[in-house]
Amino acid sequence: MTVKTDRNDARGMAQLVRLGWFRPVHVKTLPAQEIRALLTGRNLLLDKRRDVELAIRGRLRSFGLKVGQLSKGRNEARIREFGDGHPVLEPVAAAMLQARASLRGEYGKLHRMLLHIVRDDAVCRRLMTAPGVGEAAT
Repeated sequence: MTVKTDRNDARGMAQLVRLGWFRPVHVKTLPAQEIRALLTGRNLLLDKRRDVELAIRGRLRSFGLKVGQLSKGRNEARIREFGDGHPVLEPVAAAMLQARASLRGEYGKLHRMLLHIVRDDAVCRRLMTAPGVGEAAT
């Protein structure tokens, strides 16, 4: 039976290192971790907003209603038109549109935080001058 002690633990870890079972690991700095959290959170909100938008279209399509291509400002009004007067579809569409609006708002907050960080970074500012790269929110 092996006795668990700090000395035995140290000996075991040293043996594992000698065998090559451990490699050095790069630990990211706290600012790098914060930026990663901001980017992943922002991306998650964007993905979920898109999921809700597609779910709205899917629900309407199951009733034989096609939204089609719309401008960003006209999308919500068109969806509300489809739901008007329908006892189940109207509250479902309203709830999903409310969720979409909330996701858009929170995404906007994180996007503005990211733009504030980017504007203070010379490399990012230079990259943003490339065609197709910029600060437009999706």
